[in-house]
Amino acid sequence: MTAERPFYWSFAWAYDHLVDRPVAEESAAMAAMLVDGGVSPPARVLDAGCGTGRHAAVLAALGYRVLGVDRSPALLAVARRWSEKGGVGLVVADLVALPVRSGWGGVLCRGVLNDVLDDAARRAVLHGFADALRDGGLLILDVRDWNATMRTKTAQPVHERTLDTERGRLTFRSDTRLEAATRRMLISERHVLTVGGHSRTETYDFVMRCWTPDELRGRLTDAGFEVVQLRPAYTGHATATDRIVAVARRRSG
Repeated sequence: MTAERPFYWSFAWAYDHLVDRPVAEESAAMAAMLVDGGVSPPARVLDAGCGTGRHAAVLAALGYRVLGVDRSPALLAVARRWSEKGGVGLVVADLVALPVRSGWGGVLCRGVLNDVLDDAARRAVLHGFADALRDGGLLILDVRDWNATMRTKTAQPVHERTLDTERGRLTFRSDTRLEAATRRMLISERHVLTVGGHSRTETYDFVMRCWTPDELRGRLTDAGFEVVQLRPAYTGHATATDRIVAVARRRSG
């Protein structure tokens, strides 16, 4: 067992290989949501939990001034290859204590809030997002929907993928058990990197806590947001997903 999740630390270099998000499509959709909400380039946008910075780079190329925040220096080391093209700043920080002042036009947060387990921390993060935004600023986030996740992970609890990388052959496996009483996912991950017949294995067990639309709407309202919409995906043509995408506006005053 390692002290930190390998996905975010010792195997951060492989994150983009293993996570196939439609970055260009999602970023374009987020940019359209921002513009529709009155947040147009060159507005300042905070990418909270930016990971390897792929979305931040696209938004910067569209003219936004983006600051990426993540608690993993290893992920931010990967992100610097994008930030060197300009328009993206990077800061190591925890979302519970954002190192920014108010006045931001937009805050983005993809998937990270599933890792925030207890109610007090969830409240603190969303209130922190509200504090970072100017009046009328937009928060765009996605979280795991409990009911949809229960269906997908009950049907397919194991995910495994093998691919050749610049550092060797990598096999990644994730096993998920569900704890219905708490809406938690109990996850066991394993990375195996094979180079020249020698393998290195790292395993990690951790917990994620899913959301419901009612909880998300209630917590956003409590944090001072007006919920503009909840939808199952960033792009309009996507239907059956295990996500909730929320767009919320910071209320004035």
